Amino acid sequence: MTITTTGKNAIRDLINTNKDYGELGTDSTAPLETDTGLGTAVAATQQSLTSSTSDKQIVLAYELNSVTGNGNTYQEFQNTLSSGTNFNRVTFAGVQKTSAIEIQVNTTIFIK
Repeated sequence: MTITTTGKNAIRDLINTNKDYGELGTDSTAPLETDTGLGTAVAATQQSLTSSTSDKQIVLAYELNSVTGNGNTYQEFQNTLSSGTNFNRVTFAGVQKTSAIEIQVNTTIFIK
């Protein structure tokens, strides 16, 4: 079976229509396909996602400003759909958040 370009762009559009927010957390446990959320989410970091689309691709953009979520060391990030479902999770080297730091995360999804 071959998924057509039109079909791939329809999948992209479903993700775009149903994107909700990004969120940071403080847990460093490696991500698994069975994850249903962050290990230790920090609710104050929930921020709406913006997006841009192109052929068979979507970029989800997240930004945490300098005044929000200070005093934590962030080590995980997730994107969430409007249903509340965790869409993806990633861990990374800890970032100690202070008012001197803004955090930006771009998630690029290629639909092949």
